[in-house]
Amino acid sequence: MVKWSALFRRTLIVMLLAGAGVACGSGDPDARRALDGGEDAGAPDAPGEDASHDGSPDDPDTDTSVDDAGDEVDADADDPDDPEDPEDPEDPETPGAVDCAPLPESGGTIVEVDASMAGQLPQLVRQAQANTTFVLAAGTYELTETLHIRAEGVTLRSAGDDAESVVIDGGYNVNSLVFINASNATLAHLTLRRALHHPIHVTPTGDASENLLGTRIYGVHIVDGAQQFIKINPNGARSAFVDDGLVACSRFELTDAGRPRVDRSGTGCYTGGVDGHAARGWVVRDNHFKDIYCAGEGLAEHAVHFWSASRDTVVERNLIENCARGVGFGLSQSGGDRNYADDPHPEVEGYMGHIDGMIRNNIIVADIDYYDTGIELAQAHGVRVLHNTIYDADAANRFSSIDYRFPNTSAEIRNNLVGRITRRNEAAGEVETNLEGVGAALFEDAFGLDFHLGASATAAIDQGDVVEDAGLDIDGEPHEKGAAPDIGADER
Repeated sequence: MVKWSALFRRTLIVMLLAGAGVACGSGDPDARRALDGGEDAGAPDAPGEDASHDGSPDDPDTDTSVDDAGDEVDADADDPDDPEDPEDPEDPETPGAVDCAPLPESGGTIVEVDASMAGQLPQLVRQAQANTTFVLAAGTYELTETLHIRAEGVTLRSAGDDAESVVIDGGYNVNSLVFINASNATLAHLTLRRALHHPIHVTPTGDASENLLGTRIYGVHIVDGAQQFIKINPNGARSAFVDDGLVACSRFELTDAGRPRVDRSGTGCYTGGVDGHAARGWVVRDNHFKDIYCAGEGLAEHAVHFWSASRDTVVERNLIENCARGVGFGLSQSGGDRNYADDPHPEVEGYMGHIDGMIRNNIIVADIDYYDTGIELAQAHGVRVLHNTIYDADAANRFSSIDYRFPNTSAEIRNNLVGRITRRNEAAGEVETNLEGVGAALFEDAFGLDFHLGASATAAIDQGDVVEDAGLDIDGEPHEKGAAPDIGADER
């Protein structure tokens, strides 16, 4: 068996390209909402107050467009229903072998760029035709403008398939380093650092009527985003959404040098990893999220967060290390962000913050004072939480490993190895065969980030339930070696 911690210490890259299209121009509704702080008297193991919140101000959505010079400008927004039933996404529940192989050579028009052309690169990208691939030679590209992708099928990648060799640096002078307004954009094998807002922002144009599809972010190293590292949101009119994307084999890191530059909006720590609003069919897999927290200045957002009526998200085989919050599906008790024409749960009355989806085979670990929640489910209906390992050396004094809350939450929570599970605000769940109160002795080397089960972990080995769609464990192996599956993210 491969030593698990080494899996995330290599540069891992792969890429899949898809097809479909939209156009140019548009949006940044940072849908910041206050969280209902209602208490659940029926959940004695949960704290009396709401320890989990967005950490952002209570203002309405705004739309941010990008002009031809690559600068972001404000625009108004309204909120109609989703106009059409989107195409069914590829089935996200069918596991395949862990795939982080190098990205094959791109087709279409190839444009080779070196670091001496950093000043020209924003214009080249902005004016690129469909299916253009920019191949960046090794070096540091100091940006003064956003790289604005407006045509379908545009790719930015390093020449040597090595993220560390190509650094795109905003120097905290550029709002978004890469702004994506078109379908089938690919970012691969690059380092993006020091964005004033988002290192990567994906949203349709303000006048788009078709959804933006097929974004692929692969083998990328993202460092020190002052706001969420990857922002995904519909346009301000809610006439087009961002669906069927992929974030894989990438690294997200907030450093000690970058932490003082975090946006202090709301409760003082308005940053996070992947933040998706009203998005459908995204897969976030085989990534490493590290140190996304603020030191006493406020609660950071999640390493992976899909909410505002997002749907069918799969989050699997990620290492989330010392982040304030791990994975979040939903957040607020109420909202009105996206209506799906196929009405996936007609039996549910009212708001669903996240619909269906899967959180499986992740390892979430923390030994910082600023840790809050490993997995958070808020008005998340139909979600399945399977085979996750969540370890906190001081779990008794933290909030929760898995927290599910609000009346429209209905979740299957099974085969998880955790500190504790909390229920609040009349949430419903099928909570079975989880092992709580775990200690370091269960693992090969918890302090060295090796969360393979040790030989003495008899309370977890062969003690799980056989479940459909369990996926592959953290090493890419099926949960079927012994008489029964092991509990947690590793199948010994």
